[in-house]
Amino acid sequence: MKRARPRWGTWLLVLAIGVALGLAALFLVPVVAGTGTPKAVEPAAVPPVVSQARPTALPPLDPGAPQPETGVLGAGLDKILSSVEPDSTVSGSVIDIATGAEVYSRSGAQAGIPASSLKVLTAIAATDVLGEDHRFTTKVLLKDPQTLVLVGGGDVLLGSGKDSTAVSGRAGLETLAAQAAKEILKEQAAGRLGPDLSLELDDSLFTGPGLNPAWDNSLVTTNNISVVAPLALYGARADAGPKAPRVKDPAMAAATSFAKSLRTALGNGADAPRLAADIARGQAGEGATELASVASAPLGEQIRFMLEVSDNYVAETLGRLTAIAQGSPGDYQHGAQAVKEKIAELGIHSEALELIDTSGLADGNRVSPQTLADALKFAATSNHASLRDLSYQLPLAGATGTLGARLNAANTRGIVRAKTGSLVDVSSLTGITVTKDGRALAFSFMVHSHNGELAPHKDTLDAAATYLTGCGCR
Repeated sequence: MKRARPRWGTWLLVLAIGVALGLAALFLVPVVAGTGTPKAVEPAAVPPVVSQARPTALPPLDPGAPQPETGVLGAGLDKILSSVEPDSTVSGSVIDIATGAEVYSRSGAQAGIPASSLKVLTAIAATDVLGEDHRFTTKVLLKDPQTLVLVGGGDVLLGSGKDSTAVSGRAGLETLAAQAAKEILKEQAAGRLGPDLSLELDDSLFTGPGLNPAWDNSLVTTNNISVVAPLALYGARADAGPKAPRVKDPAMAAATSFAKSLRTALGNGADAPRLAADIARGQAGEGATELASVASAPLGEQIRFMLEVSDNYVAETLGRLTAIAQGSPGDYQHGAQAVKEKIAELGIHSEALELIDTSGLADGNRVSPQTLADALKFAATSNHASLRDLSYQLPLAGATGTLGARLNAANTRGIVRAKTGSLVDVSSLTGITVTKDGRALAFSFMVHSHNGELAPHKDTLDAAATYLTGCGCR
């Protein structure tokens, strides 16, 4: 139902308000902007490979690029967004990034169901609170001479093997087991450890229900989400495959994988420590000794992964971790509240904002297109490079993630960056593009239908983004 940065160091001022020209990241590939009314384009059988260009190959945005005339822009967008059936609701907002002015609104301040576009807000809140270089640590502690404890610290993209260069699997449980085994053997040789050991799992960092009661059970059975825990393999999936099924108890699955690797690392000699078969849940408590640890990919890389593949599990985890970092409990209610409060604190338009989760799975979430477009404008013009990086982390049209096979025409491919959203009866598209005249625009469009279709009229939303990109609108 749902579906991983180049960083350019140079950001230039755009107009008097100091808008950062890091938005030139939108031009990750050289393309020719289209002109005139957008036309339907037959997608290629195999999407062309879009290679990343070096920053020096890309022209900077023109600080003097003309702003679209609202009347012309509105007429074109209204024509596109009015093409859906009468009982569908379409809303949208377009913000000129240089000035912060809303240059188009179709019920833009009215809250709608954002679906996965909500992840934009989660990304901003988590980045602002935790910092893009933050890493989550998974530890093995020695609780007493007979008890080891595997402690989850928020990394739900653990791998079962050795440390990896990939975001998902960066910290490997096989590596953790090898480090722990080395220390265990030292302790045993010193007489501080008995021959029989047990393993406990400490996943107490998160509290409350692992499943949000607002989620329909079908979201679990269709592998969109699983019980949210502070440690998991591959985003709670059975293996590293992007479409692999989610496991029912992600934390215990990770503990089981670790125990298997630890037995191998300890060896099977006559004097080797014996690890009990059963794994119980417990807590290390005060005074436990750390034996080994592994660290996740940096938060910025995890956010890019989350946004590109629209990973609900990572999004839900980041909401809870944001709450914990601010001194609140790590449950779904406080996760949603932490994101909502942070968005308001940053000065992003949030009058109609109501959050039930931090992934967008709940159809009770309410976010206006204006909030989402304003959030992207805020991030793109932030004084903090970590927030400006959000422009790089969104899927790239015709190239990456959930936009890999969308907006693949010559005048949008490599230019539009956007977060998609898909639920039954709901489709959304929230992103940044640059007009043919070089003007950067943040946009968000939503459609709510009533025919039971998954992601209805996403072609209409793509057409609106195409129009923005190809429009001088003067």
